[in-house]
Amino acid sequence: MSETPETPPARVPPAQVPPPRVPPPRVRITAPRYDEAGSRPPAGATAADPAGLYIRSLIRSQLRLGIVCAIAFVVVLIAVPLVFALVPGLDTVDVGGVPVSWIVLGAGLFPVLIAVAALYVRTATRNEARYRSLADDA
Repeated sequence: MSETPETPPARVPPAQVPPPRVPPPRVRITAPRYDEAGSRPPAGATAADPAGLYIRSLIRSQLRLGIVCAIAFVVVLIAVPLVFALVPGLDTVDVGGVPVSWIVLGAGLFPVLIAVAALYVRTATRNEARYRSLADDA
């Protein structure tokens, strides 16, 4: 009997190592500032863009509210030192062993500032609710 040469076992290819992942290149995305003709788009809203009109209206109302509250805050903060500067005797007066300046800060200034903050939150929430109702109707 003739012996047939043994065939070597089939080679199993080594495990394929995937190439390292290369992240995609970064892309900068910007809003268009000019139209195709090279001119600036109009600043105001058009009839075709009611959502933009509502958003700009919300931004303006929130800005106006923020400015009014900031002015009120600054006026209150400036008024307190002015009162103590114009009436120097208040610094030496004690009520129940507590200086008047502390009473003005604790019972006068902080409640006013908290009221301004609460008014801001309440009005900002109302502005946003109006925006949502307008946006839902459109």
